[in-house]
Amino acid sequence: MEKDEVAVRSHDIIVASGNARASEFEALTTLGAAVRIAVNIRGVPPFEYAMLREVAVHRLGLHPGEVRPALNLLAEAEMVDLVSDGPNIKTVLPDIPFFENLYTRLGEVGTSTQGLNEHEQVTVALMRRLGQGPVSRQELDNMGAENKALNRILRIGEDAGFVLPKRARGHDIFMSPAYFSEDPQALADLTAQAGSSRLGRVLALIKQNQGYPLKVILERKELGGTALDDKDIKLIQSLAGEGFIPPPAVRTSHSGENHFMFGPRPGHTRLALHQVQIFNNALALAAAVRQGQFLAKEYRINQPVALLRALLRDGSLRSNSEAMEQYKAVAQHGIARLVPTDGDKARLELIKDPDNILAVKMAIDLLNGPVDHPAPDEELILAMRQGEQYVEPLLARRSLTSSTIVSADKESQHIIDTFLLGRR
Repeated sequence: MEKDEVAVRSHDIIVASGNARASEFEALTTLGAAVRIAVNIRGVPPFEYAMLREVAVHRLGLHPGEVRPALNLLAEAEMVDLVSDGPNIKTVLPDIPFFENLYTRLGEVGTSTQGLNEHEQVTVALMRRLGQGPVSRQELDNMGAENKALNRILRIGEDAGFVLPKRARGHDIFMSPAYFSEDPQALADLTAQAGSSRLGRVLALIKQNQGYPLKVILERKELGGTALDDKDIKLIQSLAGEGFIPPPAVRTSHSGENHFMFGPRPGHTRLALHQVQIFNNALALAAAVRQGQFLAKEYRINQPVALLRALLRDGSLRSNSEAMEQYKAVAQHGIARLVPTDGDKARLELIKDPDNILAVKMAIDLLNGPVDHPAPDEELILAMRQGEQYVEPLLARRSLTSSTIVSADKESQHIIDTFLLGRR
């Protein structure tokens, strides 16, 4: 297996697992934690280790004992320099490469430093297969893994959220939340297969109105000007809660937690592994803009696409008093930086590198709808720990699962089952 895939899957697993940890995972956890930290500190100026430890534990969901081993792995991969005073790390100096190189280098160092045990190897192989599409239990049995180890990993994956078991017309099917984000054509195929049914109509509406807040959909009972009945609403909740639609969430002090609904990604090609995090960054940016459009505290965004095009063209947005709260998640993802101006105002400045430019373009494509063809020390803390907080799609999906998931109606469930069985 390619080393970059090991790194990507390790990150997927640790994000989906939240605070849960499996005793069988050792190297996989360290590697996933290293990727988790690297993704969030790329482009950040030097900072104190004590601050990173707090952010990693309270914002990134790592355990305290995972931070130092992950940093040591990053240092071995020459992605950070560590300034120490005796045994104590004082300062971290990041030098994180672009995502493609990030995954390859960390995968190489992470697997050579501490090899994967049997359960970790089975888990990575399982995630690789699930990233390609739904799979039956019989197909999993043919992977060659020892049955006891496979059963244990499936149980861990189900509990943690990186494996989604389904029952489709008498067949046991397994999926991963990574599937639809990595292969946008899959959800487009489901939309086409659903045709003029309720499911097809709802998926088409979401595709045409990417990033609408679930709260707004529930309150207005409409999406993009099209009225929705109670069955439509329940179906949207079901699709989001069961992992078909990645629902990033934004938390604010004035509007609480809001999930933003995204359908099939524009385009007809599977995402490269290193682009999955870029796509998640695009979701974060699109969700932040939709937050300002529908749930602003005072200053509403009237033209979201024009705003993002201006960011791409000019490299920054005009300062205003809501920017610091509006775009904290965007700053945390390393897409842009918040620069304080007058009083409580701040200006959003794009960090111009190929990954971030691609993220903005992806966000523009999302908000455009159908087309044919994821600072100083004080600013980092502010970006990560205060105001709006972007919650990655995997974690947001788990939140929906525990709170608002409902069963799809029989017709829609039949179409979904047929789709899942046909994708194997």
